[in-house]
Amino acid sequence: MSPEIVKKKLVSLTTYLNDLLQFKKIPFDEFMQKHYEIERILELLVMTASDIVFHLISAKGEPAPASYKAAFLRAGELGIITKKLSRDLALGAGLRNILVHEYEAIDYNIVHKSIPVAIRDFTAFIKELS
Repeated sequence: MSPEIVKKKLVSLTTYLNDLLQFKKIPFDEFMQKHYEIERILELLVMTASDIVFHLISAKGEPAPASYKAAFLRAGELGIITKKLSRDLALGAGLRNILVHEYEAIDYNIVHKSIPVAIRDFTAFIKELS
């Protein structure tokens, strides 16, 4: 992935983040009416950020991590992003896996509460890589 592609992905990440911002203070009953849309935005945020991280890890000559969660954690170990942010994003990757793969029943209260957290974490991610 070229630096231009990374920049393009950061622009996409910013777009998804802006899309999520409108839901930052959404009441739970309204959230439930739009949860599929919000879940998709969360999924896109995690996938796009992880694409960037996988590329940057590979550019350092490191082997590809086995999962999104592992990729974020490895990015912290390598100093690509801060360790705190890497741990926070790894938690988001776990939520994404639950949403996409339905490994367990989805707790929509947790998803609803994760919106401001995702906004905080992906804003930090964009700032750290810009």
